[in-house]
Amino acid sequence: LHHFSFKGPVAVAKFSPDGRYLAVGVGRLMQVWVTPSFEKQMSPMQLHRTYGQCHSDVLDLDWSPDSRFIAVASKDIVARVFSLNPIPGYEPPVLAGHRDGIVSIFFAGEAMRRQAEVDGAEPPALFTLSRDGALFSWTYSHSDQQQQQEQQQEPAAKRQKVDEQAAGAAGGDKGGDFPYLAGGKWALSSKHFLNQRGARVSAADLHRPTGVLVVGLTNGVFELLQLPSCDSLQTLSISRERISSLAFNHTGDWIAVGCAKLGQLLVWEWRSDSYVLKQQGHYHDISAVSFSPDGALIATGSEDRKVKIFQQSSGFCFVTFSDHNAPVTAVQFLPSGHALLSASLDGTVRAFDLLRYRNFRTMTAPTPVQFGSLAVDPGGELVAAGTLDTFQIYVWSLKTGRLLDVLAGHEGPVSCLGFSPTTSGLLASGSWDKSVRTWDIFSGQGGLETLTHTHDVLALAFRPDGKQLVVSTLEGTLTFWDPEEGVMQGFIEGRRDIRG
Repeated sequence: LHHFSFKGPVAVAKFSPDGRYLAVGVGRLMQVWVTPSFEKQMSPMQLHRTYGQCHSDVLDLDWSPDSRFIAVASKDIVARVFSLNPIPGYEPPVLAGHRDGIVSIFFAGEAMRRQAEVDGAEPPALFTLSRDGALFSWTYSHSDQQQQQEQQQEPAAKRQKVDEQAAGAAGGDKGGDFPYLAGGKWALSSKHFLNQRGARVSAADLHRPTGVLVVGLTNGVFELLQLPSCDSLQTLSISRERISSLAFNHTGDWIAVGCAKLGQLLVWEWRSDSYVLKQQGHYHDISAVSFSPDGALIATGSEDRKVKIFQQSSGFCFVTFSDHNAPVTAVQFLPSGHALLSASLDGTVRAFDLLRYRNFRTMTAPTPVQFGSLAVDPGGELVAAGTLDTFQIYVWSLKTGRLLDVLAGHEGPVSCLGFSPTTSGLLASGSWDKSVRTWDIFSGQGGLETLTHTHDVLALAFRPDGKQLVVSTLEGTLTFWDPEEGVMQGFIEGRRDIRG
């Protein structure tokens, strides 16, 4: 709909409960913007107000249920409560007491306030949670002058005053029975310290209607607490890495847990102790990608030694193969789409069955090598893999797994391979020795042609009719060859396009 630059890193952004404003933490500033409409506008973002009282970067913020006040936590280990609109004589209170950085700040909901009244305690108005596991509960009380005025007012006049305050401060949204947080006094009512088991708090989220708080730790454990009593409801460990984000759904039954280092997303139904969704991407660089013949699947290989297959339509990973012992360098689907091949630096080429999801064939070289490229012939019978250390090409029979031939001739790492889609047994190989060689696998004659380039060869591909071969080199040039005659037919200079 719209794109806007805040000219700085955004730490947190939240819409107000009434949806009319957007609060954003940018550095040590907290800005409130008017929510843009669905219509295209020249200046969709309109600044309502900027708050610069924080002495360090803003870490978290939360809106009051009536959309009239904003609580902000910053790196200076204090929390402040700002009003949306200017109030004469109002000074934002500074809530101090934590000994470590505040991770999350939350306004209390009506259910939590009612429960506190039932328990005979003073209703909480705000909660702050710091990295050292300290959960502070803050209460707000009106001044004596305000209490006397409210006691003298009749119920009808009192309701009119509340409506006028809400209309003047938030544009007419009443926000239930939440107190008007100006002119009174804040106090620290209780402290609760979480059992962190030697870890630190990294993320938290509160489901305000039910008063359930979920806290994530740096050791991969998250815990559910019932506020305001702070009773532990459930504890679960999903990994050993830091939990980076937590979020409830609107009903409070599902919890989305994110772990950035592992690329993991988990949706947990805490009432029934069951998984709703579990997704994990690669947690190292992806080195190879391949589409299935029908385009429905995407296979990826990574330096984390895993091969994953994703649904193209949903983006979900539905199977992970962890058979390799070294980074995966190439992946390739069979033409039938029923199996997947992967090459790795561990010196193996593995074939995975996509019906039973198992490794049904492992192809190796007589001596330890590191494979860096992979190709399958159109019939799905031959598998070729190029090495990075011995500069050779190994050819196997996929049906038997037997090594058929070893092709030697390159003087640098073999970077790419490709079979001709029409000529049976015609293989092209590219190398960092600035050459492309063609081979006839079935005749046993070895190399047919050597196509020399001026720079290292990075990739090659045959035209669907097999009558032309295109080669990409390090300098950004695409060169077109006749694969049978070994004659260059043209080139495209792409270096300037790459530079932008």
